[in-house]
Amino acid sequence: PMSYDSDTLRRLNALTTDFYAQKAASFSATRQAPWDGWDRALAAVAAADPDLLGRPLRLLDLGCGNLRFERFLAERSAGPLSVIALDNCGPLVAAGTPHAGEDSRADAGAGDGKGTTSRGAQTARPAETAQHVPAPAPVTLEFRSLDIADALIDDDLERHLPLGTCDMAAAFGFMHHLASPAQRRALLDGLAKAVRPGGFLLVSFWQFLRDGRIAAKAAAVTDRGRETHGLPAFAPGDYLLGWQHAEDVYRFCHHATDGEIDGLVAGFSLPCREIIRFSADGRHGNLNRYVVLQRLL
Repeated sequence: PMSYDSDTLRRLNALTTDFYAQKAASFSATRQAPWDGWDRALAAVAAADPDLLGRPLRLLDLGCGNLRFERFLAERSAGPLSVIALDNCGPLVAAGTPHAGEDSRADAGAGDGKGTTSRGAQTARPAETAQHVPAPAPVTLEFRSLDIADALIDDDLERHLPLGTCDMAAAFGFMHHLASPAQRRALLDGLAKAVRPGGFLLVSFWQFLRDGRIAAKAAAVTDRGRETHGLPAFAPGDYLLGWQHAEDVYRFCHHATDGEIDGLVAGFSLPCREIIRFSADGRHGNLNRYVVLQRLL
């Protein structure tokens, strides 16, 4: 089948939700360092709007996970950062709360993480090194608990978004958890509606089948998970992935092809232009496909 009914979509999303609820601590522990692609994406934004990172910045982060993109952005912004972050895994958000003096670049997960910074009003600032590295910009964070995938199934995402007010809207390490093209298209539309005219959309698509080891595991885990949970045959590019050596823990993941991405970025309800598209992250620099767009009107 090329699409799933709403009941199947909710069942697939429930597996992913349970996965993060059970494995928030261990997952976050392996997802601390910034992705390599973030610097290139941010450089493209800065080239299109050279003054952006010097002004107060308002960000929407969909599928924020442990908030490491917020930490990354705070370290590169000159002005204060105001964030609205949405996710349905409170423990994962809490796991991303930094402590004074900790090293935010401890370990790297390549490509498959959900979206690091305080749930309170301001980030904890790492102790300055002997080289006097500037402290991160202050961050004001509003965390909104929301099951984004279910909201998309119900066509109910838009009312949860800060429409037309953000300088940037991001969805990193999240798009692959959406099991239908309609959900993926609606999420991109939501990002576009959240930013002001001239604002930027930053999105990553996990292309995990480029890694032969992950691809082999995905095939075996998918067969086992579908049988265990009585799931129908999957559409092309759809898989279940596990976690380390855990039993009966699954997350739904979709491998997006370049052709699919072409169709998604061409289907906005608001006029947007593509700034850059590139691959990065992982051992061979090709596990994530990044797209940066700018809203025109």
